[in-house]
Amino acid sequence: MHTSTRRPLAIRGLLVAVTASALVTLITSPAVAVTPPAPVPSPTPSATNAPKTPKTATREAAPATTSAADVPEARAAADDPVEDDGLPTTLAEKLAAARSIDIEPGADWLNKSDRDFVFKIWQHTADQPLIRNAAELALSADDKTIGVVCRVFIRQGIFDAKIADDAKKISDETAAREARELRRNAYAAAKIPLDADGYMLVLSERDTVFEIFTKATGPRVVAAADAALRDTAEERRTFLLTGVQVAADQDVQDAIKAAEEEGEAEQRRIEREGDLRAAAAVLGVIPDAGKLAMTDDDFIFWIWDLTDGDPRRVEIANAARTALRSSESAVWIAFINSGIYTANRADRARLEAEAEAADRRNADSIRTKAAADGFDNLVTAATQALAVAGPDVVNDFVRVGRNRVAPDHDNRPSRKSWQWRNQNSEKCLAAAGDNFSNETQLVQANCADSDRQRWIAMRVYNTPDRYRIINAADRTKCVTLAERTAANNIKFVIRTCSISEVADQSFKYTKNGENYVWTNGFAQRAITVQNASRDHGAGLLTFDVNGGTNQNWHPTNTQLLFDQELGEAKFLNSLIGHAVRLQDDGNVVITKGGRPIWDTKTTTGVRLINQSDGNLVLRKSDGVAIWSSGTYGKGPSTLKMQKDGNLVLYRNATGEAIWSSAVYDYTMVSRWNSKCITVPGTTFENGLQLEMRTCNNSSAQQWIWDRTKSFVSFNGKCMDVKGSGKTNGTIIQLYTCNDSAAQKFEYYTDNSWRNVNSGLCIDIPSSNRNDGAKLTTWTCNGGGNQKW
Repeated sequence: MHTSTRRPLAIRGLLVAVTASALVTLITSPAVAVTPPAPVPSPTPSATNAPKTPKTATREAAPATTSAADVPEARAAADDPVEDDGLPTTLAEKLAAARSIDIEPGADWLNKSDRDFVFKIWQHTADQPLIRNAAELALSADDKTIGVVCRVFIRQGIFDAKIADDAKKISDETAAREARELRRNAYAAAKIPLDADGYMLVLSERDTVFEIFTKATGPRVVAAADAALRDTAEERRTFLLTGVQVAADQDVQDAIKAAEEEGEAEQRRIEREGDLRAAAAVLGVIPDAGKLAMTDDDFIFWIWDLTDGDPRRVEIANAARTALRSSESAVWIAFINSGIYTANRADRARLEAEAEAADRRNADSIRTKAAADGFDNLVTAATQALAVAGPDVVNDFVRVGRNRVAPDHDNRPSRKSWQWRNQNSEKCLAAAGDNFSNETQLVQANCADSDRQRWIAMRVYNTPDRYRIINAADRTKCVTLAERTAANNIKFVIRTCSISEVADQSFKYTKNGENYVWTNGFAQRAITVQNASRDHGAGLLTFDVNGGTNQNWHPTNTQLLFDQELGEAKFLNSLIGHAVRLQDDGNVVITKGGRPIWDTKTTTGVRLINQSDGNLVLRKSDGVAIWSSGTYGKGPSTLKMQKDGNLVLYRNATGEAIWSSAVYDYTMVSRWNSKCITVPGTTFENGLQLEMRTCNNSSAQQWIWDRTKSFVSFNGKCMDVKGSGKTNGTIIQLYTCNDSAAQKFEYYTDNSWRNVNSGLCIDIPSSNRNDGAKLTTWTCNGGGNQKW
């Protein structure tokens, strides 16, 4: 017995634990690169009871908890929607499928092939139309796909059918009816009666052609069926749609010619019976001798009686009614010879439009459910199918394509969308001018917090190492080679994603430290920033892989959606120098300008997961939780690295902040002149004396008071008392952080900030109310120029 090592399948009732990932933004002014965070020691900083800490901004949530107590065990995670592995179903899978319809299967079931097993289900579900329709669709698939379709039905489709929504129900009913009508009409055209149990109507298209080949009596029909059996699936479908009737008409003409010796009357009889048979075949029926002996108007009345009230045959019924209102035989003959076909085309066009609409509703329902369940790749596949005009692609998606989607966990760097930031320039992969028209060149651009700069590196179905890089804004545009030329300096452009894989939209990657090098499948060359430029708008071209930093791209983001995780080589960033990452030492660290300002004080974490239950949890490699936000039961939620440096967990349903790191930028406003402490200029160099300026919310006025009691500025430098001076008038400057007492300040109940080293207060000399007043230290005296 074959034993499968297949992973568990995403069947009904399982909780979904799908991680996904998002992207990051870069500082645009001043243009300072984000420094990778340095390791942070874990000891808890000492506390003092004397000073009063600054008030927490009202928009922030409660402080973090570093306890992992009461964190639920890791959920049993369902895999992504089933991806067919090409292996036959197992006995256990067949057993589960049969039991879902209350059948305890014996060997006569379990030893069947997948296809015959699905037929057994079809036979036993006459009172369960949703399952019967789904089984019928699986059985009617073409010979290229029937294997995978039947396997997917056994593993997942039968369970989906039991809980189908209205969109799927209508779509499946429509598709099943169309499949039956196609076969019924083809058999009728070939003058082959149906079997009593309806088995002939659920054969695959190839087997239907073979049935016609073996049972038809007309030589032309047999020959056409024989040719179709040797042809493609598409040609076999064309044979069933129109070819059978064409061949049957040729058989009639052959019979007419052969009857020349029997006289003109016999020829007319054969021709008329051929016309009547062909007209009846439009309805999938074979007229008996009595019907063939009817007068033309009686035959038309029979047609009208068959179609009146049938919503599928509205145009035929109307055309028959119109013909019957006439007393002219020419009108009756015209209906039989041409009018019924014209009306049938109108009925078919309407039914096809309704079927496409039903398929589109079904695909949209699949997309909506996939979004709710966190199956992001399925959302992308559905979106791409819905974007294509015409019925074929969306029909293929709801029948087969939904199971030809790679699982989310195979994406790179992980699930969902990320920005790709160039190591050399610290700028992001983007379309020129944010224009997503086809053939727009790809460039590096100043990073922005926008899905137009986010990309899904989605693995190509049934491949181990090929990916398409898809824009996250509408999920239909792919990074594409502009010309199918394997050479250097070929542009990369935006182009509508092909439904099937094409080499110019296919990429492989290699890791270079924490960076990725993306190589195009056709050109076999890397996505490269032209001339190693650091300028906004520089183009992206092909070039030989050479290890240059202008070929290195690392993934970043500003948020984690529910069921996303932060792990290896992934960062969350704000727009003004803050970053959070899970370090190699197992500690989750927030930095500002490279300086650590907050951490989880852990040593063994490997996955920071924004669980769908609302809890932000850090887990070890064995899944054990070692830290959590303590927000279980408040999900789903979104974790955001705000522009002020605060890492905040927001509940999706209400927008409420349910947890935060409680460290964030704020301005230091004087109670004396209502001006803000400012770093002068834009260079943030050591030795710049701090001064007072009208508050403008610029990065030069943003400070974080960190866990070491230091004020950290935009680029990670600290407020510093020059030379560790302890005398009045010592200037207060910007300087590289060094954790000395000269850089530590405490806030007192009299609203003053006091330097730990000197005990002197931050002071505006001479109580100057003007812009540009320089800051010094001075003996604390309770004056308004020392209150903040």
